[in-house]
Amino acid sequence: MHPRSVLVTGASRGIGLEMVRQLAAIQDGPVHIFAACRNPDVAEDLQILVKDYPQVHPVYLDVENDESIWSAADQIQAILKPTDEGLNLLINNAGICDKEGSGFSVPGAERGVFLHHLNVNSVGPVLVTQAFLPLLQKAAAISNSGKMGAHKAAIINISSILGSIAENALGSKLIPNIAYRMSKSALNQLTKTLAVDMKDDGILVASFCPGWVQTDMGGPQADLKVNESVSALLNSIEKLSDEHTGDYFHHNGETISY
Repeated sequence: MHPRSVLVTGASRGIGLEMVRQLAAIQDGPVHIFAACRNPDVAEDLQILVKDYPQVHPVYLDVENDESIWSAADQIQAILKPTDEGLNLLINNAGICDKEGSGFSVPGAERGVFLHHLNVNSVGPVLVTQAFLPLLQKAAAISNSGKMGAHKAAIINISSILGSIAENALGSKLIPNIAYRMSKSALNQLTKTLAVDMKDDGILVASFCPGWVQTDMGGPQADLKVNESVSALLNSIEKLSDEHTGDYFHHNGETISY
């Protein structure tokens, strides 16, 4: 069973855009797909999807701008209000991994670099989740499903294998950006904590690593094409149930140790 309503942040390109594309193409799929990004009016690929799929709604949302987050929540609530069904699935996908400049390691560390990563990758999802939590709670409350899942109410945080402390055997050799690692570890802590806090509300929460993907962030040498990663991600998300809340997964559904 597919969710009736989905919100994807960071939807103007890369993984977020492909999520919107694949969700929109599902036969009898979501009724509403909210594609949130910083500049929806000039996001050409997203605007093409909007023209082709009436269920796709472009939304201005900058995870570093609190006013934009609450304005997006009001806009989405207004669209959902006629059926009063709430929001089934929130995918916190927006994120950064700066590749240029200094300060990515302890020698030469720059406070601003670390705070920027934490603000976008960790704090941003907190504030987005806060704004949309009432709609997720509403969806969970009115659902006839006895099991948790994306069809009912779920928060999916797009993390990274680099956020795993248990899997970190290479230090800065794989990617020289400690700030990025720290921000994704913090995001995973949010996932685990929310999963405990939201269990009684029937809201499932999980973290996913999309893999090393051929995006602007991952680069052309990455292992996975965007459509391959997203197809596996959406398939894995659809299979989630009660026993998976609070867990951390690869795009193909295999568990990652925190």
